[in-house]
Amino acid sequence: MLLKEHRFKFFAGTETYFFTIEELVNGLAGWPHRFRIKLPASSGSQAKTFYGESCYDAAEKAAQFLATNSRQSGKRRLNHLAQGPPPSPPQKSSTSGIRVRI
Repeated sequence: MLLKEHRFKFFAGTETYFFTIEELVNGLAGWPHRFRIKLPASSGSQAKTFYGESCYDAAEKAAQFLATNSRQSGKRRLNHLAQGPPPSPPQKSSTSGIRVRI
């Protein structure tokens, strides 16, 4: 079995989560869809596995689960779902006063 990993960052209120989505590239597995994410067990819930037809679909299902099962009071909603590592902090160029994001 050959798997490819995709990473997402998810914000729910003040909580930040990092998702690793597995993509079944080659091999036999009993997965209903090509993409899967496993959420570990916590004190308030059992371990969960979500599948999706796309990477984003699997991440969205896991994010919605976390948002609806959040212990936070007040707003429980999906704030942001972005693929990839967090952006690097702004850096100041030594030749000019312009800040550049890399």
